Amino acid sequence: MASNNTRRSRLWRKQWPDHAALRSSVNISVPFQDADPTGLAWHGNYFRYYDSARIALLDKFNFGYREMAAMGQIWPIVDTRVRYLRSIPFGETVTVTAQLVEWEFRLRIYYEITNTQAQRVNEAYTVQVPVAATDESLIIGVPETVQQLIQTLLEQTP
Repeated sequence: MASNNTRRSRLWRKQWPDHAALRSSVNISVPFQDADPTGLAWHGNYFRYYDSARIALLDKFNFGYREMAAMGQIWPIVDTRVRYLRSIPFGETVTVTAQLVEWEFRLRIYYEITNTQAQRVNEAYTVQVPVAATDESLIIGVPETVQQLIQTLLEQTP
């Protein structure tokens, strides 16, 4: 039987595609209002940090939230998993990286937050599914138009 550490690393480090076109990073200086009474970033604020990196990633292949709406789709997050590894004090600048790792049936985006010492302080993933905006019915699979946007980005980026 595999140890807990082996199982955990398999959960987080699957054989995901690793292509520069599928990754985007943003730098965030943790503001005072994001801190809890101990002066550390409150854990719930991490989701806003992921959102900033996710927006930058989706913009790379022209599929931001406005484009989703124009296609008559909404993409709710239906699953997420987070690992908190270290704390982030307010005032520290962190790098939040979002990487698209799955896009055939849903969008799975992996996130990693690193501090100024290049230490991983957090990792997470979110899963988004396409839903028709008109009647909120689930669209099975990522629409071909979205898959084509991703494919075009992969072809244009070495």
